Amino acid sequence: MGEDRWVEPLVAGKTIAEVGDALDGDLLGADPKAAAEAAGKVALAAFAERGALARTVHLSFGDIPAEEYAWQMMADHVVHAWDLAAASGNELAVEDELIAACAIWWREWEEAYRGAGAVADRVALPATASPQEQLVAAFGRDPGWTEVHDVV
Repeated sequence: MGEDRWVEPLVAGKTIAEVGDALDGDLLGADPKAAAEAAGKVALAAFAERGALARTVHLSFGDIPAEEYAWQMMADHVVHAWDLAAASGNELAVEDELIAACAIWWREWEEAYRGAGAVADRVALPATASPQEQLVAAFGRDPGWTEVHDVV
């Protein structure tokens, strides 16, 4: 949810320094679900603005096209949704088209992310693994992980 709050100012052209500490502190408030939904809607609206994907986004590691940032955000959401589902003992079935699009994007970036230490090594899977299992394994997650922790 916090990541979504960064989208609007970054797509608008602000630098991380210009955003400063505006997004520090409690971003969830008394109604975390509503806060997360609102942040997601604002992020989507920022990416949907006319010409937004052609802009430059100033990230901590350098400037990139906003379209690339949108792909990063999509992958982040898919993988972290799986993380949350697995950690809470739930299953998550992401739409096949979304998994396929994310996997295509990830093929180009996987080694760079891994080389930067942003993701763990790929988890080995049987040839029968589903596309979703293959994707989370490519992000260094074990799709067979079942250890459940209390979610606070």
